[in-house]
Amino acid sequence: MRFIINIKLKNMKKLILGFIVIAFAFNLNAQEKGKIRVGLDAGLALPNAGAGFDGSLDIRYNIMDNVNVGIKFNGGLLLKDIAVDEAANTASITTSVISSTLATSDYYFNNGNNSFAPFLGGGLGFYKIVNIEISATGTDTPTPPTDMSGFQGENKFGGLLRGGFEAGHFRMALEYYLIPQSTLLDLNNASIGTTGNSFLNLTLGFYLGGGKWRK
Repeated sequence: MRFIINIKLKNMKKLILGFIVIAFAFNLNAQEKGKIRVGLDAGLALPNAGAGFDGSLDIRYNIMDNVNVGIKFNGGLLLKDIAVDEAANTASITTSVISSTLATSDYYFNNGNNSFAPFLGGGLGFYKIVNIEISATGTDTPTPPTDMSGFQGENKFGGLLRGGFEAGHFRMALEYYLIPQSTLLDLNNASIGTTGNSFLNLTLGFYLGGGKWRK
């Protein structure tokens, strides 16, 4: 049995270019001290030997014209550690469900002359994680459980590093979630070891509010 993940990225450059063109076409302004902003982001997650997706709600307060602090709520589904051994006729994949609540801060490299603002930032907070390994041998097809309530999430304290840019009210970022290892379960909800949880994430999004960059 084979598990095949086919992710088409050949149009990614066109997508990024189109995003930048649209952002500058709107020529929107972005951030101002004392203002509150609310952002929504969607991401392509890139864990070890796999892929996934996530989304987040980001609420922030601008303590300075180029610095904000806030809280980020995030949730994602990842397929990782995909392994296929054709000689042994075996395959395995780990399904991860990860949610988090993080305190965050970003610093913007912007002098108030335009609405394009590169930034660096990060955060700290708590992650809730469930990792379930699905494996198959030969023609044996695993049967997922019908009741998932018994799979309890494991809480971990971790971090976030990110950088990117904002153009108007559009935002692009490359994020790295720093999450400690946690328990790996099988389909019978039994512990079979531990697995890594850190992953890279490419996000696109927009936000509302925040005042303006351009003075």
